[in-house]
Amino acid sequence: MDELLTRVASADRTPAAGSAAAVTAELAAALVIKAARRSRDVWPEAGGAIAQASALALRLRDISATLEASYETAMQSLAEGDSDRIAAALPPAAQAALELARTSSDTAALALDTARHCDQTHHADMVVAAMLAAASAKASAHLVEINLLSRSDDSRVSEARRMADSAGEFAVAVAREDAWT
Repeated sequence: MDELLTRVASADRTPAAGSAAAVTAELAAALVIKAARRSRDVWPEAGGAIAQASALALRLRDISATLEASYETAMQSLAEGDSDRIAAALPPAAQAALELARTSSDTAALALDTARHCDQTHHADMVVAAMLAAASAKASAHLVEINLLSRSDDSRVSEARRMADSAGEFAVAVAREDAWT
């Protein structure tokens, strides 16, 4: 974590916002794994949540690498003023951000499901996990929008917004549930 924070705070172009959003969702997945691991006594299916959260975490790590690479390419294209290269670079950057929004929303949904089954001493962890995933989804939706510049009619923008809204709804649902029922 220290290395990532140092890299994000550096003067280098990457990692930047996309990587920060991805690691935020990855932290959410890690909280789900922790709650599920600590709930095996009360939740026989906890292994399924662990496997799902682990798969999401791996996906998030891959998405982060893709975001870094696509951001670097897009920024180089913009710096060079090559309009053809810019036009080619922005859609893949938006697609990577959309994948992050989808995966973050999936992570928030898994936090909600885990909150409903885990040992309730970990309910607060699931609230925070869902909130982190929702923040990542919202940030991702913003990245989709800016990577498509003025193309707000692109279906990726509306899908990213839907993913962010869904993740936010999952977070609200977890927070509203009575932790001790």
